[in-house]
Amino acid sequence: MVGIIGAGALGLMLSNIFEKNNIKYTIFNKGKIGRKILASGNGRCNISNSIYSDSAYHNNRLASKIVERNHNELMSLFKELKIYTRSDNEGRMYPLSESSLSVLNLLLRNIKGSIIDTEITSIQLKNGKYYLNNSYGPFDYLVIATGSPASFRRPYPSLEFINSLGLRLNEFKPSLIGFKTNLKIKEISGSRVKGTVSLYINDSLIHSEAGEVMFKDNGISGICVMNLSSYYNSYKGKINKAYIKIDLSKDSYDDYESVLQPKLYSYTIKNNIDIHNMIINITGTYDMEQAQVASGGIDSSEINDDLSLKKYKNIYAGGEILDIDAICGGYNLMLAFSSAIVIGRSIINEISNK
Repeated sequence: MVGIIGAGALGLMLSNIFEKNNIKYTIFNKGKIGRKILASGNGRCNISNSIYSDSAYHNNRLASKIVERNHNELMSLFKELKIYTRSDNEGRMYPLSESSLSVLNLLLRNIKGSIIDTEITSIQLKNGKYYLNNSYGPFDYLVIATGSPASFRRPYPSLEFINSLGLRLNEFKPSLIGFKTNLKIKEISGSRVKGTVSLYINDSLIHSEAGEVMFKDNGISGICVMNLSSYYNSYKGKINKAYIKIDLSKDSYDDYESVLQPKLYSYTIKNNIDIHNMIINITGTYDMEQAQVASGGIDSSEINDDLSLKKYKNIYAGGEILDIDAICGGYNLMLAFSSAIVIGRSIINEISNK
């Protein structure tokens, strides 16, 4: 019997794998089932990416072992579950329905195991079996599939049961999120521009990307900006100074009044801003509840290649609870789904060899 803590992408995909292999399981999930699946792609569900990229995961060694090695199997599993997809020019995969709900419904279609609406606060080991909250069990295997605090309002879901295991849990930080600034830009709030954004930390260029930038009362957002936040959070050194340079126009003109939105154009004129070199000082990111994912989580030093915990026999962890995060493009959901393949394979092999 397997206890699965979390009914997100990892927990639901793993349950489908267990159903196919006649393995009994129980899912524990507090609140809405598949909430991040439903939110993905603004409801269109950017379910995965047809192209694997090491750089999308900031060259994380464990991500490569989880995702790259199982990419073809994941694509086959989508078809087996009748999740038919299309890819855009950048490899972002969406269901043909362009509906996150249809993906969730297909993941739930074959699930016959119980889904118990409760928050897990503790794990106990008794006579070689695991129990949850001193009452649910016994379980031969446990899977931690809780995800991270990203997109939750305070108080965040409790991860005290993970802390009680004595694992190295790196601080969660909001990622795939907009940046705050102390620059006075409220007058251009709501303006949008397609340009190139470049992140500088301590005056060193970290990453550049083209896309749409959205100005807010006290910051900036947009997919390209959110990707920069992923690089910002993955920076390992001390940040003394951080800023973003924005090239507001890919081409040069004698006059930009018909190129930029009127209030953005007026702002650049009034403040004598170089159209190709607008500087936005960064004071931090927005709060966790606005983040699509979070960096931080269980350190990779605690995890074996099959995603079992090194310190505990038959406990596994995967997806966003691991200290692995990626840029936009379906990569984070792909990590969760691929984690289900790795964990499922390991547990199935363990049971078959008994």
